[in-house]
Amino acid sequence: MSEVSRAASGRTQGESIAVVIAVLVVVCAGMYYIGSLFGPAFFALTLVITVRPLVTWATRHRVPRPVSALIAILIIFAFVIGLFAALAVAILQLIDTLPEYSAQFAAIWDNIRALLERVGVDETALIDQVSESMDTSRIVSLAQSLLGQVTSAGSVLSVMGLTVVFLMFDTSRIEVRSRALSRLRPGIADALNGFAGSVRSYWLVSTIFGLIVAVLDVIALWILNVPMAVTWGVVSFITNYIPNIGFLLGVIPPALIALVASGPWTALWVVVAYCVLNFVIQSLIQPKFTGDAVGLNTTTTFLSLLFWSQVIGALGTILAVPLTLFVKALLVDSDPRSRWINVFLAAGDADIDDGAARAEVGEEPAGGDAGPADGDSEPEGGARPAAAEGAAGS
Repeated sequence: MSEVSRAASGRTQGESIAVVIAVLVVVCAGMYYIGSLFGPAFFALTLVITVRPLVTWATRHRVPRPVSALIAILIIFAFVIGLFAALAVAILQLIDTLPEYSAQFAAIWDNIRALLERVGVDETALIDQVSESMDTSRIVSLAQSLLGQVTSAGSVLSVMGLTVVFLMFDTSRIEVRSRALSRLRPGIADALNGFAGSVRSYWLVSTIFGLIVAVLDVIALWILNVPMAVTWGVVSFITNYIPNIGFLLGVIPPALIALVASGPWTALWVVVAYCVLNFVIQSLIQPKFTGDAVGLNTTTTFLSLLFWSQVIGALGTILAVPLTLFVKALLVDSDPRSRWINVFLAAGDADIDDGAARAEVGEEPAGGDAGPADGDSEPEGGARPAAAEGAAGS
């Protein structure tokens, strides 16, 4: 590590990373205990950020700010309540329909047991346990428990709703604060602006393409004559917000229902249809619209999914990408010395400019001095000795 960067920070890069990791452990432990409050509040923040351009557009067209803010609040409420209501209806329909296939589930499991016996597998206790778990009454009980979680989400909706209202009116004149932050801490201001753009792109693109995938899935299921096609379309739309594994969560229920209702070939066609639709739309078309706005690779999104689901629960599976983008903005993008971490987080194989890379880790470019070159990302307190010498009063 260069002497310039060491003198600027007071510690080596390794020491700084160790301190940050220790602080993150403490913060995440605290978030674990307040997850029921933090998760809905952060969800509300991301939704307010997403609809914020609508308020700005309406204000420019001479719509009073309170009216435009109220319209944005109603849009957010309609989206969130519609999401929860659709999920509740889907679960209710599942509870009503599953008992009709009790005999088919039992027959399929009997065939599996007979096959295991023919190949010499004699694990009676294990088979009995799995057999009991295949009982549709247990599946219905699990679905009812999930429904209870959805219907008891009143506290979550209350926290989210109040946070949306307060944030929307507090940010109705955010431009003045944004300009002040840009003067005081330009690096943090740029990082937060990047976070806002990324999370807005993430929600809008995920919603639009999730709706497209859901409609096409419903059409495919209807053609294959799979029961509850609309229900599985709703499930597909909601699981689209879960990165990496959302597709698997969405295809398993309709495939099982197709298996018991129409046989293995129909179930296979359901899997094939889902795979084709999701691959073409989410892997080929959707990235063209998302571009590099989110800027996280597949491994990072998957690990963030596992991490945030442990920290704040089920809501963490949906907020995994926005939360990771927020942490990245605060700890990586706001500090030029930390931007080298983007090499491991970013999607694609984009190269890093050599001069920019040296500036980001605080090294002095060859043949020049390190002072004025980084002025656009310099913290007010002075991140470099050159800046500190020239601006002692900052």
